[in-house]
Amino acid sequence: MSLRSVYPNESLFDVLRPLGGLLVLGGLVLGLAACDGGTVAGPDGAEDSAPVSMAFSDGTVSTVAPSSGTVSTSKAASGQRTLIDPDGNELRLDRVEMVVREIELDRANGDENCSPEDRPDEEEDDCAEVESGPVLVSLPLDGDAPAVVVDTTLPTGRWDEVEFEVHKPEAESSTPDFLEATDFPLEASIRVQGRYTPAGGAAQDFTYTSDLNAEREIEFEPPLEVTADNTNNVTFSVNVDAWFRRADSTLVNPARVTEEGTFEDRVEENIESSIEGFEDDDRDGRDDEEEDEEEEDEEDENEIEIEKALENVGPDSDASGEVEFEKEVDKTEFKVAVEDLTTGTYDIVVADTSRGELDVTGDEGEAEVEFRRPSEEGHPLLDFDPRGQRVEVQQGGTSYLEADVPTTGNENEEDEEEEDEEEVEIEIDLNNTGPDSDATGEVEFEKETDKAAFTVEVEDLTMGTYEVVVADTARGELDVRGDVVEAEIEFRRPSEEGHPPLDFDPRGQRVAVQRDGTPYLEGTLPTTADQDE
Repeated sequence: MSLRSVYPNESLFDVLRPLGGLLVLGGLVLGLAACDGGTVAGPDGAEDSAPVSMAFSDGTVSTVAPSSGTVSTSKAASGQRTLIDPDGNELRLDRVEMVVREIELDRANGDENCSPEDRPDEEEDDCAEVESGPVLVSLPLDGDAPAVVVDTTLPTGRWDEVEFEVHKPEAESSTPDFLEATDFPLEASIRVQGRYTPAGGAAQDFTYTSDLNAEREIEFEPPLEVTADNTNNVTFSVNVDAWFRRADSTLVNPARVTEEGTFEDRVEENIESSIEGFEDDDRDGRDDEEEDEEEEDEEDENEIEIEKALENVGPDSDASGEVEFEKEVDKTEFKVAVEDLTTGTYDIVVADTSRGELDVTGDEGEAEVEFRRPSEEGHPLLDFDPRGQRVEVQQGGTSYLEADVPTTGNENEEDEEEEDEEEVEIEIDLNNTGPDSDATGEVEFEKETDKAAFTVEVEDLTMGTYEVVVADTARGELDVRGDVVEAEIEFRRPSEEGHPPLDFDPRGQRVAVQRDGTPYLEGTLPTTADQDE
């Protein structure tokens, strides 16, 4: 069972503050710290076993014996914890106790620190484990941060698994040493005391006990390697907020969770699911791997790359260029690059403000300027944000290249998709209307990202001068001459020498080739290539 199944209501889940997939509010964190030195548990848990100490948030320390156990203490948890579900039911937790029978770490196969040559007096199986426990743990119920840490010292070597086990005391009659001076029941592994108040009802005190046996294991891939120079920590988190919940996240009255009762299986499944383990070298109660993933996600969110082609707006028809904006966690760059631009000095204008100059030299007509933040020698400081702004390459106040920079990388991708959609090619044959039965003709409209062309072509038309009329407006002339009796006119945007400017949109309009008001060829140009097809 996952915590998502315990908390299907997302808003409630958010209220309970999930941390790295775990809810550690009011929970216990048991950290197994691996470092150089220490001893290894023998088969009888004698004095060569690994010592364990429990360090509490107030600085007090209680000694916990290894697996054979002689003396231990249990610290009563401070504070109370109150939970309220969406229906108004209230659960107050006054005391939560758990018997941790064993914490065991296993060496990796072939660990050189556990070979017979290294430990001639011990059996191989004895060398392969470090054990601690049992111990009675009283879970902290106040504060937002994990308050209890159990440390065990590991010898140097490679470790591939750690196991955490909750189990009732193994005693038939006499009280085990670690439960001396406590009233914890021998037949239980968990005890919870508190008060439940149903919505609109009377408060009811309760004591819940369970003999649940639960294990949690972590496998290290690759194995955890302990040297004299590095330490490793493994944390087990126990979330008490999830225990007494139905599948819809509403609270269960612990007094009704009786043996073989309605909610017994549900609560025990919740408890077992609430015990989680993970590597936690910074000992903050959160999974290091998940923290790394979150940091990577944050870095990815902070990393932006935007590229945009500059549009040629006319004065130099061969010129082209692009702008590029890159933002990383610790630096930002904005580059303007041009090529095939006439030699000279040009202003880089961003949002109507001049930010720098491009000095175009050489036969290739290339130049670029890269603004940077933080500032670097040889690069102007990027002390403005070009995103969402119009960028122009100007000379003498005349714009040669320009573009609107997107605000996000996604927006840039959308712009590229839109640009692809804007690439259009439409062709139609013109209909012969009668005055010259041999005449034929066609029109073609082509649009790309940075240019557009509209061509009218005729042949076998009687020699003479004809008007090209688009939407009842004369746009140019066809001069039919010679034996071939062919002619064409091509309008272009941006304008180019020898071609009239394409300062109108012929799509969806009637196009006619006429003389003295009489059409010889005509047709309606579709608005899209699909219509053409």
